[in-house]
Parts: sequence; C-alpha cells; structure tokens
Amino acid sequence: RTPAPLRRGATTLGGHMAEEKKRSSFWTKPNKKWLLGIPLGGFVMLAIGAAGLQIMNTILHETSKTEFCLACHSHTVNIKPEFEASGHANNTLGVRAECAQCHLPNMEDSWIHYVMRKMVVSLDIIPELQGKITDPADYEAHRAEMAKATWIEFRENDSEYCKHCHKAEHMVLENQGPMARRRHEMSMEKGGYTCIDCHQGLVHKLPEDWEKVWDEVVEETSGSRKGPELAAADD
Repeated sequence: RTPAPLRRGATTLGGHMAEEKKRSSFWTKPNKKWLLGIPLGGFVMLAIGAAGLQIMNTILHETSKTEFCLACHSHTVNIKPEFEASGHANNTLGVRAECAQCHLPNMEDSWIHYVMRKMVVSLDIIPELQGKITDPADYEAHRAEMAKATWIEFRENDSEYCKHCHKAEHMVLENQGPMARRRHEMSMEKGGYTCIDCHQGLVHKLPEDWEKVWDEVVEETSGSRKGPELAAADD
C-alpha cells in the first residue's frame, strides 16, 4: 500500500502536468459559453473581409476593361472610332494597349495608388450623366481641355502609364529610324524628357491649335524641359 504522502505527491504532480498541458494547448475551452463568440466572431469577420476584398478586386477589374470604358454614349460615339483606328488598338504585331494600360497605374505595383486613381476617373460619369458631351461637336469643343489635362498628368508622372509597355533600357536603338534614334539617344543622355514630350495624339486626335495648348502645358508643369528642344536633334 502506497503511503499517504506519496499518494498526495503523485496527485499534486499529476495536477501540475494536467494544468501545464491545458495551458500549452492551442485551443482552450472558455469557462463561460458566451466567450466562444469572440474567436468565432473573429473568424466570421475575417471571412467577410476576405469576401469583400475579392468582390472589390473583381469590380475594379471588370470596370477597367476597355469594353466597360467605351460603354458610355460619349465614348462610343467619339472615342471608340479614334481608338480602333489607332496603332495602339490594331497593328501588324497584334499587340493591343487597352484603356486601363494608358490611363491607370499598374495594380500590381501599387494597389492603393490604383484604387485612388480609379476613384478619380470614376468622376467622369458625372459629366456623362449631365449630358455635357452628347455629340461630336460637343466633344470637339472640349477636346483641347481634355488633352491639356491628360498631357499635364503625363508630364507630372513622367509618362508612367507609357512605361507599362515601353522601356527605354530595352530599346534597340540601332533598329529605329534615324529621327527616333537621335531623339531617344538625346533623351537618355541628357535626361529630363518624358514620352509625352514628343508623343502626343497617338490614339486621340490632336485639338486645333494644339501647339498653343502644349505651350500652356509646359508652362504649368515646372521642372520639365520643352518638347521642341528635342526637335533640335533632327537638324
């Protein structure tokens, strides 16, 4: 028969081991049933957050498609014909630049920047609902205004959207035409130039007196060199 002190010691040791095992367990049942709602509520909120994020990303993706952009009346009538006739939409290589690639930042590079920019461009729906541009005549009346705003944006962000596809470091200058090669060489050597300094009107038609509009853009975007300086490379 085991002496009483030994039995009490064994009991105490077993109790400590059981308590230690209980503490080290990943899941410990709470003393009160209502406390179960805390972890369960956390899991539910996590699931709702994940679903909400997925829904948001799906909406962002779907509303960035060219088909969605051209669905508005003013875009269907005025922008779609220009886009389809441009080399960015149809060309010998079969490479197509969609609206989002030229007017939105890369989502993979900065999701927050992308979402913020989407919020800004979504405001375009307001003049659409107001009927500000209903026919080609209205569009032409506002073409210079829209071109100026876009050119300013491109100068200020160093033609960020162009560089989604066009990388100066990957250009094979020897295979370019004489004018393009000289301009690109000058741009790389001196710096301070950006794509939009030379490449206006590639997809959308230039407004009347576009040179005057461009001069205004240059004046309002300090710290950038004038595009015409590159023309000296052609002389």
